[in-house]
Amino acid sequence: MNLKRISAVAFTALFVLCSLAVNAQQQRFRIGMKGSLNMSWIAPSTKNISRVSSSLGYSYGLMGDYNFQKYYCLSTELVLTDISGSFQYTNLLKFTDPETQSTTSHDNVQYDYNMNYVQIPVSLKFKTKEFGYWTYWAQFGFAPSFLTKATADITGKTIGTLFDDPTDIRVNKSANDEFHFDNFKDEVFVLRFPLIIGAGIEYSLAGNTSLYTGIRFDNDFIDMLAADKDVIAKTKFVSLNVGAFF
Repeated sequence: MNLKRISAVAFTALFVLCSLAVNAQQQRFRIGMKGSLNMSWIAPSTKNISRVSSSLGYSYGLMGDYNFQKYYCLSTELVLTDISGSFQYTNLLKFTDPETQSTTSHDNVQYDYNMNYVQIPVSLKFKTKEFGYWTYWAQFGFAPSFLTKATADITGKTIGTLFDDPTDIRVNKSANDEFHFDNFKDEVFVLRFPLIIGAGIEYSLAGNTSLYTGIRFDNDFIDMLAADKDVIAKTKFVSLNVGAFF
């Protein structure tokens, strides 16, 4: 899926949110803005790679709640999300130069990813009655996500020379076998389809206006590595969300 299609999906979702806000009955639909910080990681499912570390990311965008019952609502969002993570190969990797057919081995090869997605989460939200000005809620749903950008850094101990061609798109940054990819989208699967579960609180200010905060676990079930069929790894994150409904 290219950037134009992703932009069209995002615009359509934004149009739907705004249309609902205009046409829904009074107090049945609320729209708001949110931002979040997340702690993300890559979870390997094969024996030859291991998780290295977690990384900080962020999200921001619009959110809306449609109250179809007093204590139940359909919640949706349109957000831009940044996800990062690292993993390391536990075995030697061998690379073959397609021109010279020479093969070299590499140890402790580590991949550090940074990815940007357009997310359109949809969930059921269960709310308590209002205690004073406070309302407690929980939610469960899914969050289709479309890749817009991916970069990667690759480091490792090389036994021999990894890339001899100075015009190769993989640029050797130093003599310590460090390589940076400004465009790594072909190596990362374009779609995420995680389940999400979260909980939080709202504080009512006046009318439809309220402050919102909560935590969420985003658990993807799709392999992120599009090119490597021998390795399976999935992205996950926990986020702290804040925002306001109007």
